[in-house]
Amino acid sequence: MNRLAELYVERDRTIEAIRHKNYTAIKSNIRPYQESFASQAFLDLMGDLPQRLNAVLAEIYELEKARKGQDHFTKGNVFVWGGPTPSWGGSMAKDASIKAKEYFGFDNVMYVYGDHSDEMLAIHKDCGKLICHLGSNCRTAGAQTMSDIDEAKHLSEMSLKYPNIIGGVVDDMIGNCGGRYSRNIYMDMHDALKSANPNLELYGVVYTHELDKPMAKRLVDCIDHVILWTWDKDQLMDLDVNIERCLRLFPGKPIMMGVFMFDYGLTCLPSDVPSIRYQLEKSRKYLQEGKIQDIVILGDREIHKCPEVAVFIRDFFQKEFQKG
Repeated sequence: MNRLAELYVERDRTIEAIRHKNYTAIKSNIRPYQESFASQAFLDLMGDLPQRLNAVLAEIYELEKARKGQDHFTKGNVFVWGGPTPSWGGSMAKDASIKAKEYFGFDNVMYVYGDHSDEMLAIHKDCGKLICHLGSNCRTAGAQTMSDIDEAKHLSEMSLKYPNIIGGVVDDMIGNCGGRYSRNIYMDMHDALKSANPNLELYGVVYTHELDKPMAKRLVDCIDHVILWTWDKDQLMDLDVNIERCLRLFPGKPIMMGVFMFDYGLTCLPSDVPSIRYQLEKSRKYLQEGKIQDIVILGDREIHKCPEVAVFIRDFFQKEFQKG
């Protein structure tokens, strides 16, 4: 956990303690806001909590003010999403994600849908960074042969053999919580992923339209790294607002921007180049401001479905990578 995330946790705990003290004061008929100044009884009850909160907030203010990221995208912070699937016009080719990586000129892969066998992880061993699918949601039939917890533990162990594995990703995390999954299962998956390799991170797929759902707040501790997606492309105009909402909901947690090439949420057609350009340029701005840490393009099966967009994305990032 980075320092900013630690501070936000400490802030929330301190605020909770202060609210409890305020409740106790009211129950004891101590009402400082109705007096010219807080009584000694109220000061004694509150102790050093206000000072502790002030100190935490002061440090948060400074870190937020100093937040700054990279000037442009590099091969280190760009991923392609892909893997073997018969759905959505996909391919069962075992190297589907590798072909997409090579098409775009990327190094990193978010390997999804497939299994975590030696064969499949060996296919991906030369990727710069590798993030692997966890959980059954959207998984290709037969790919997951273990329980969710055991699979996360297995991936942790496999990361010792394949050190380019940096984490696991749970798709549609908020939408499936309460139905297919519980918060406790997500937390157990999170802990199991770190069982053999504590450096691994659990990436959670979050959609902008889910940011105000009560369940989202409950999953903050389950997620190490947020992947933020805009499901309907007409909502891309709200990115500025939504990135700030995500930063507040998951304080101190790194954010990866998810980019759809195909507009699955609204028109069910390939996205248009102006929408893609808008999101990529906004994402670069957020990267520079330190609001996001990386980006992922979905994905391999979309290249033949969205050829114009695929070419634009490839050219955009090749220009970024040339900036040095």
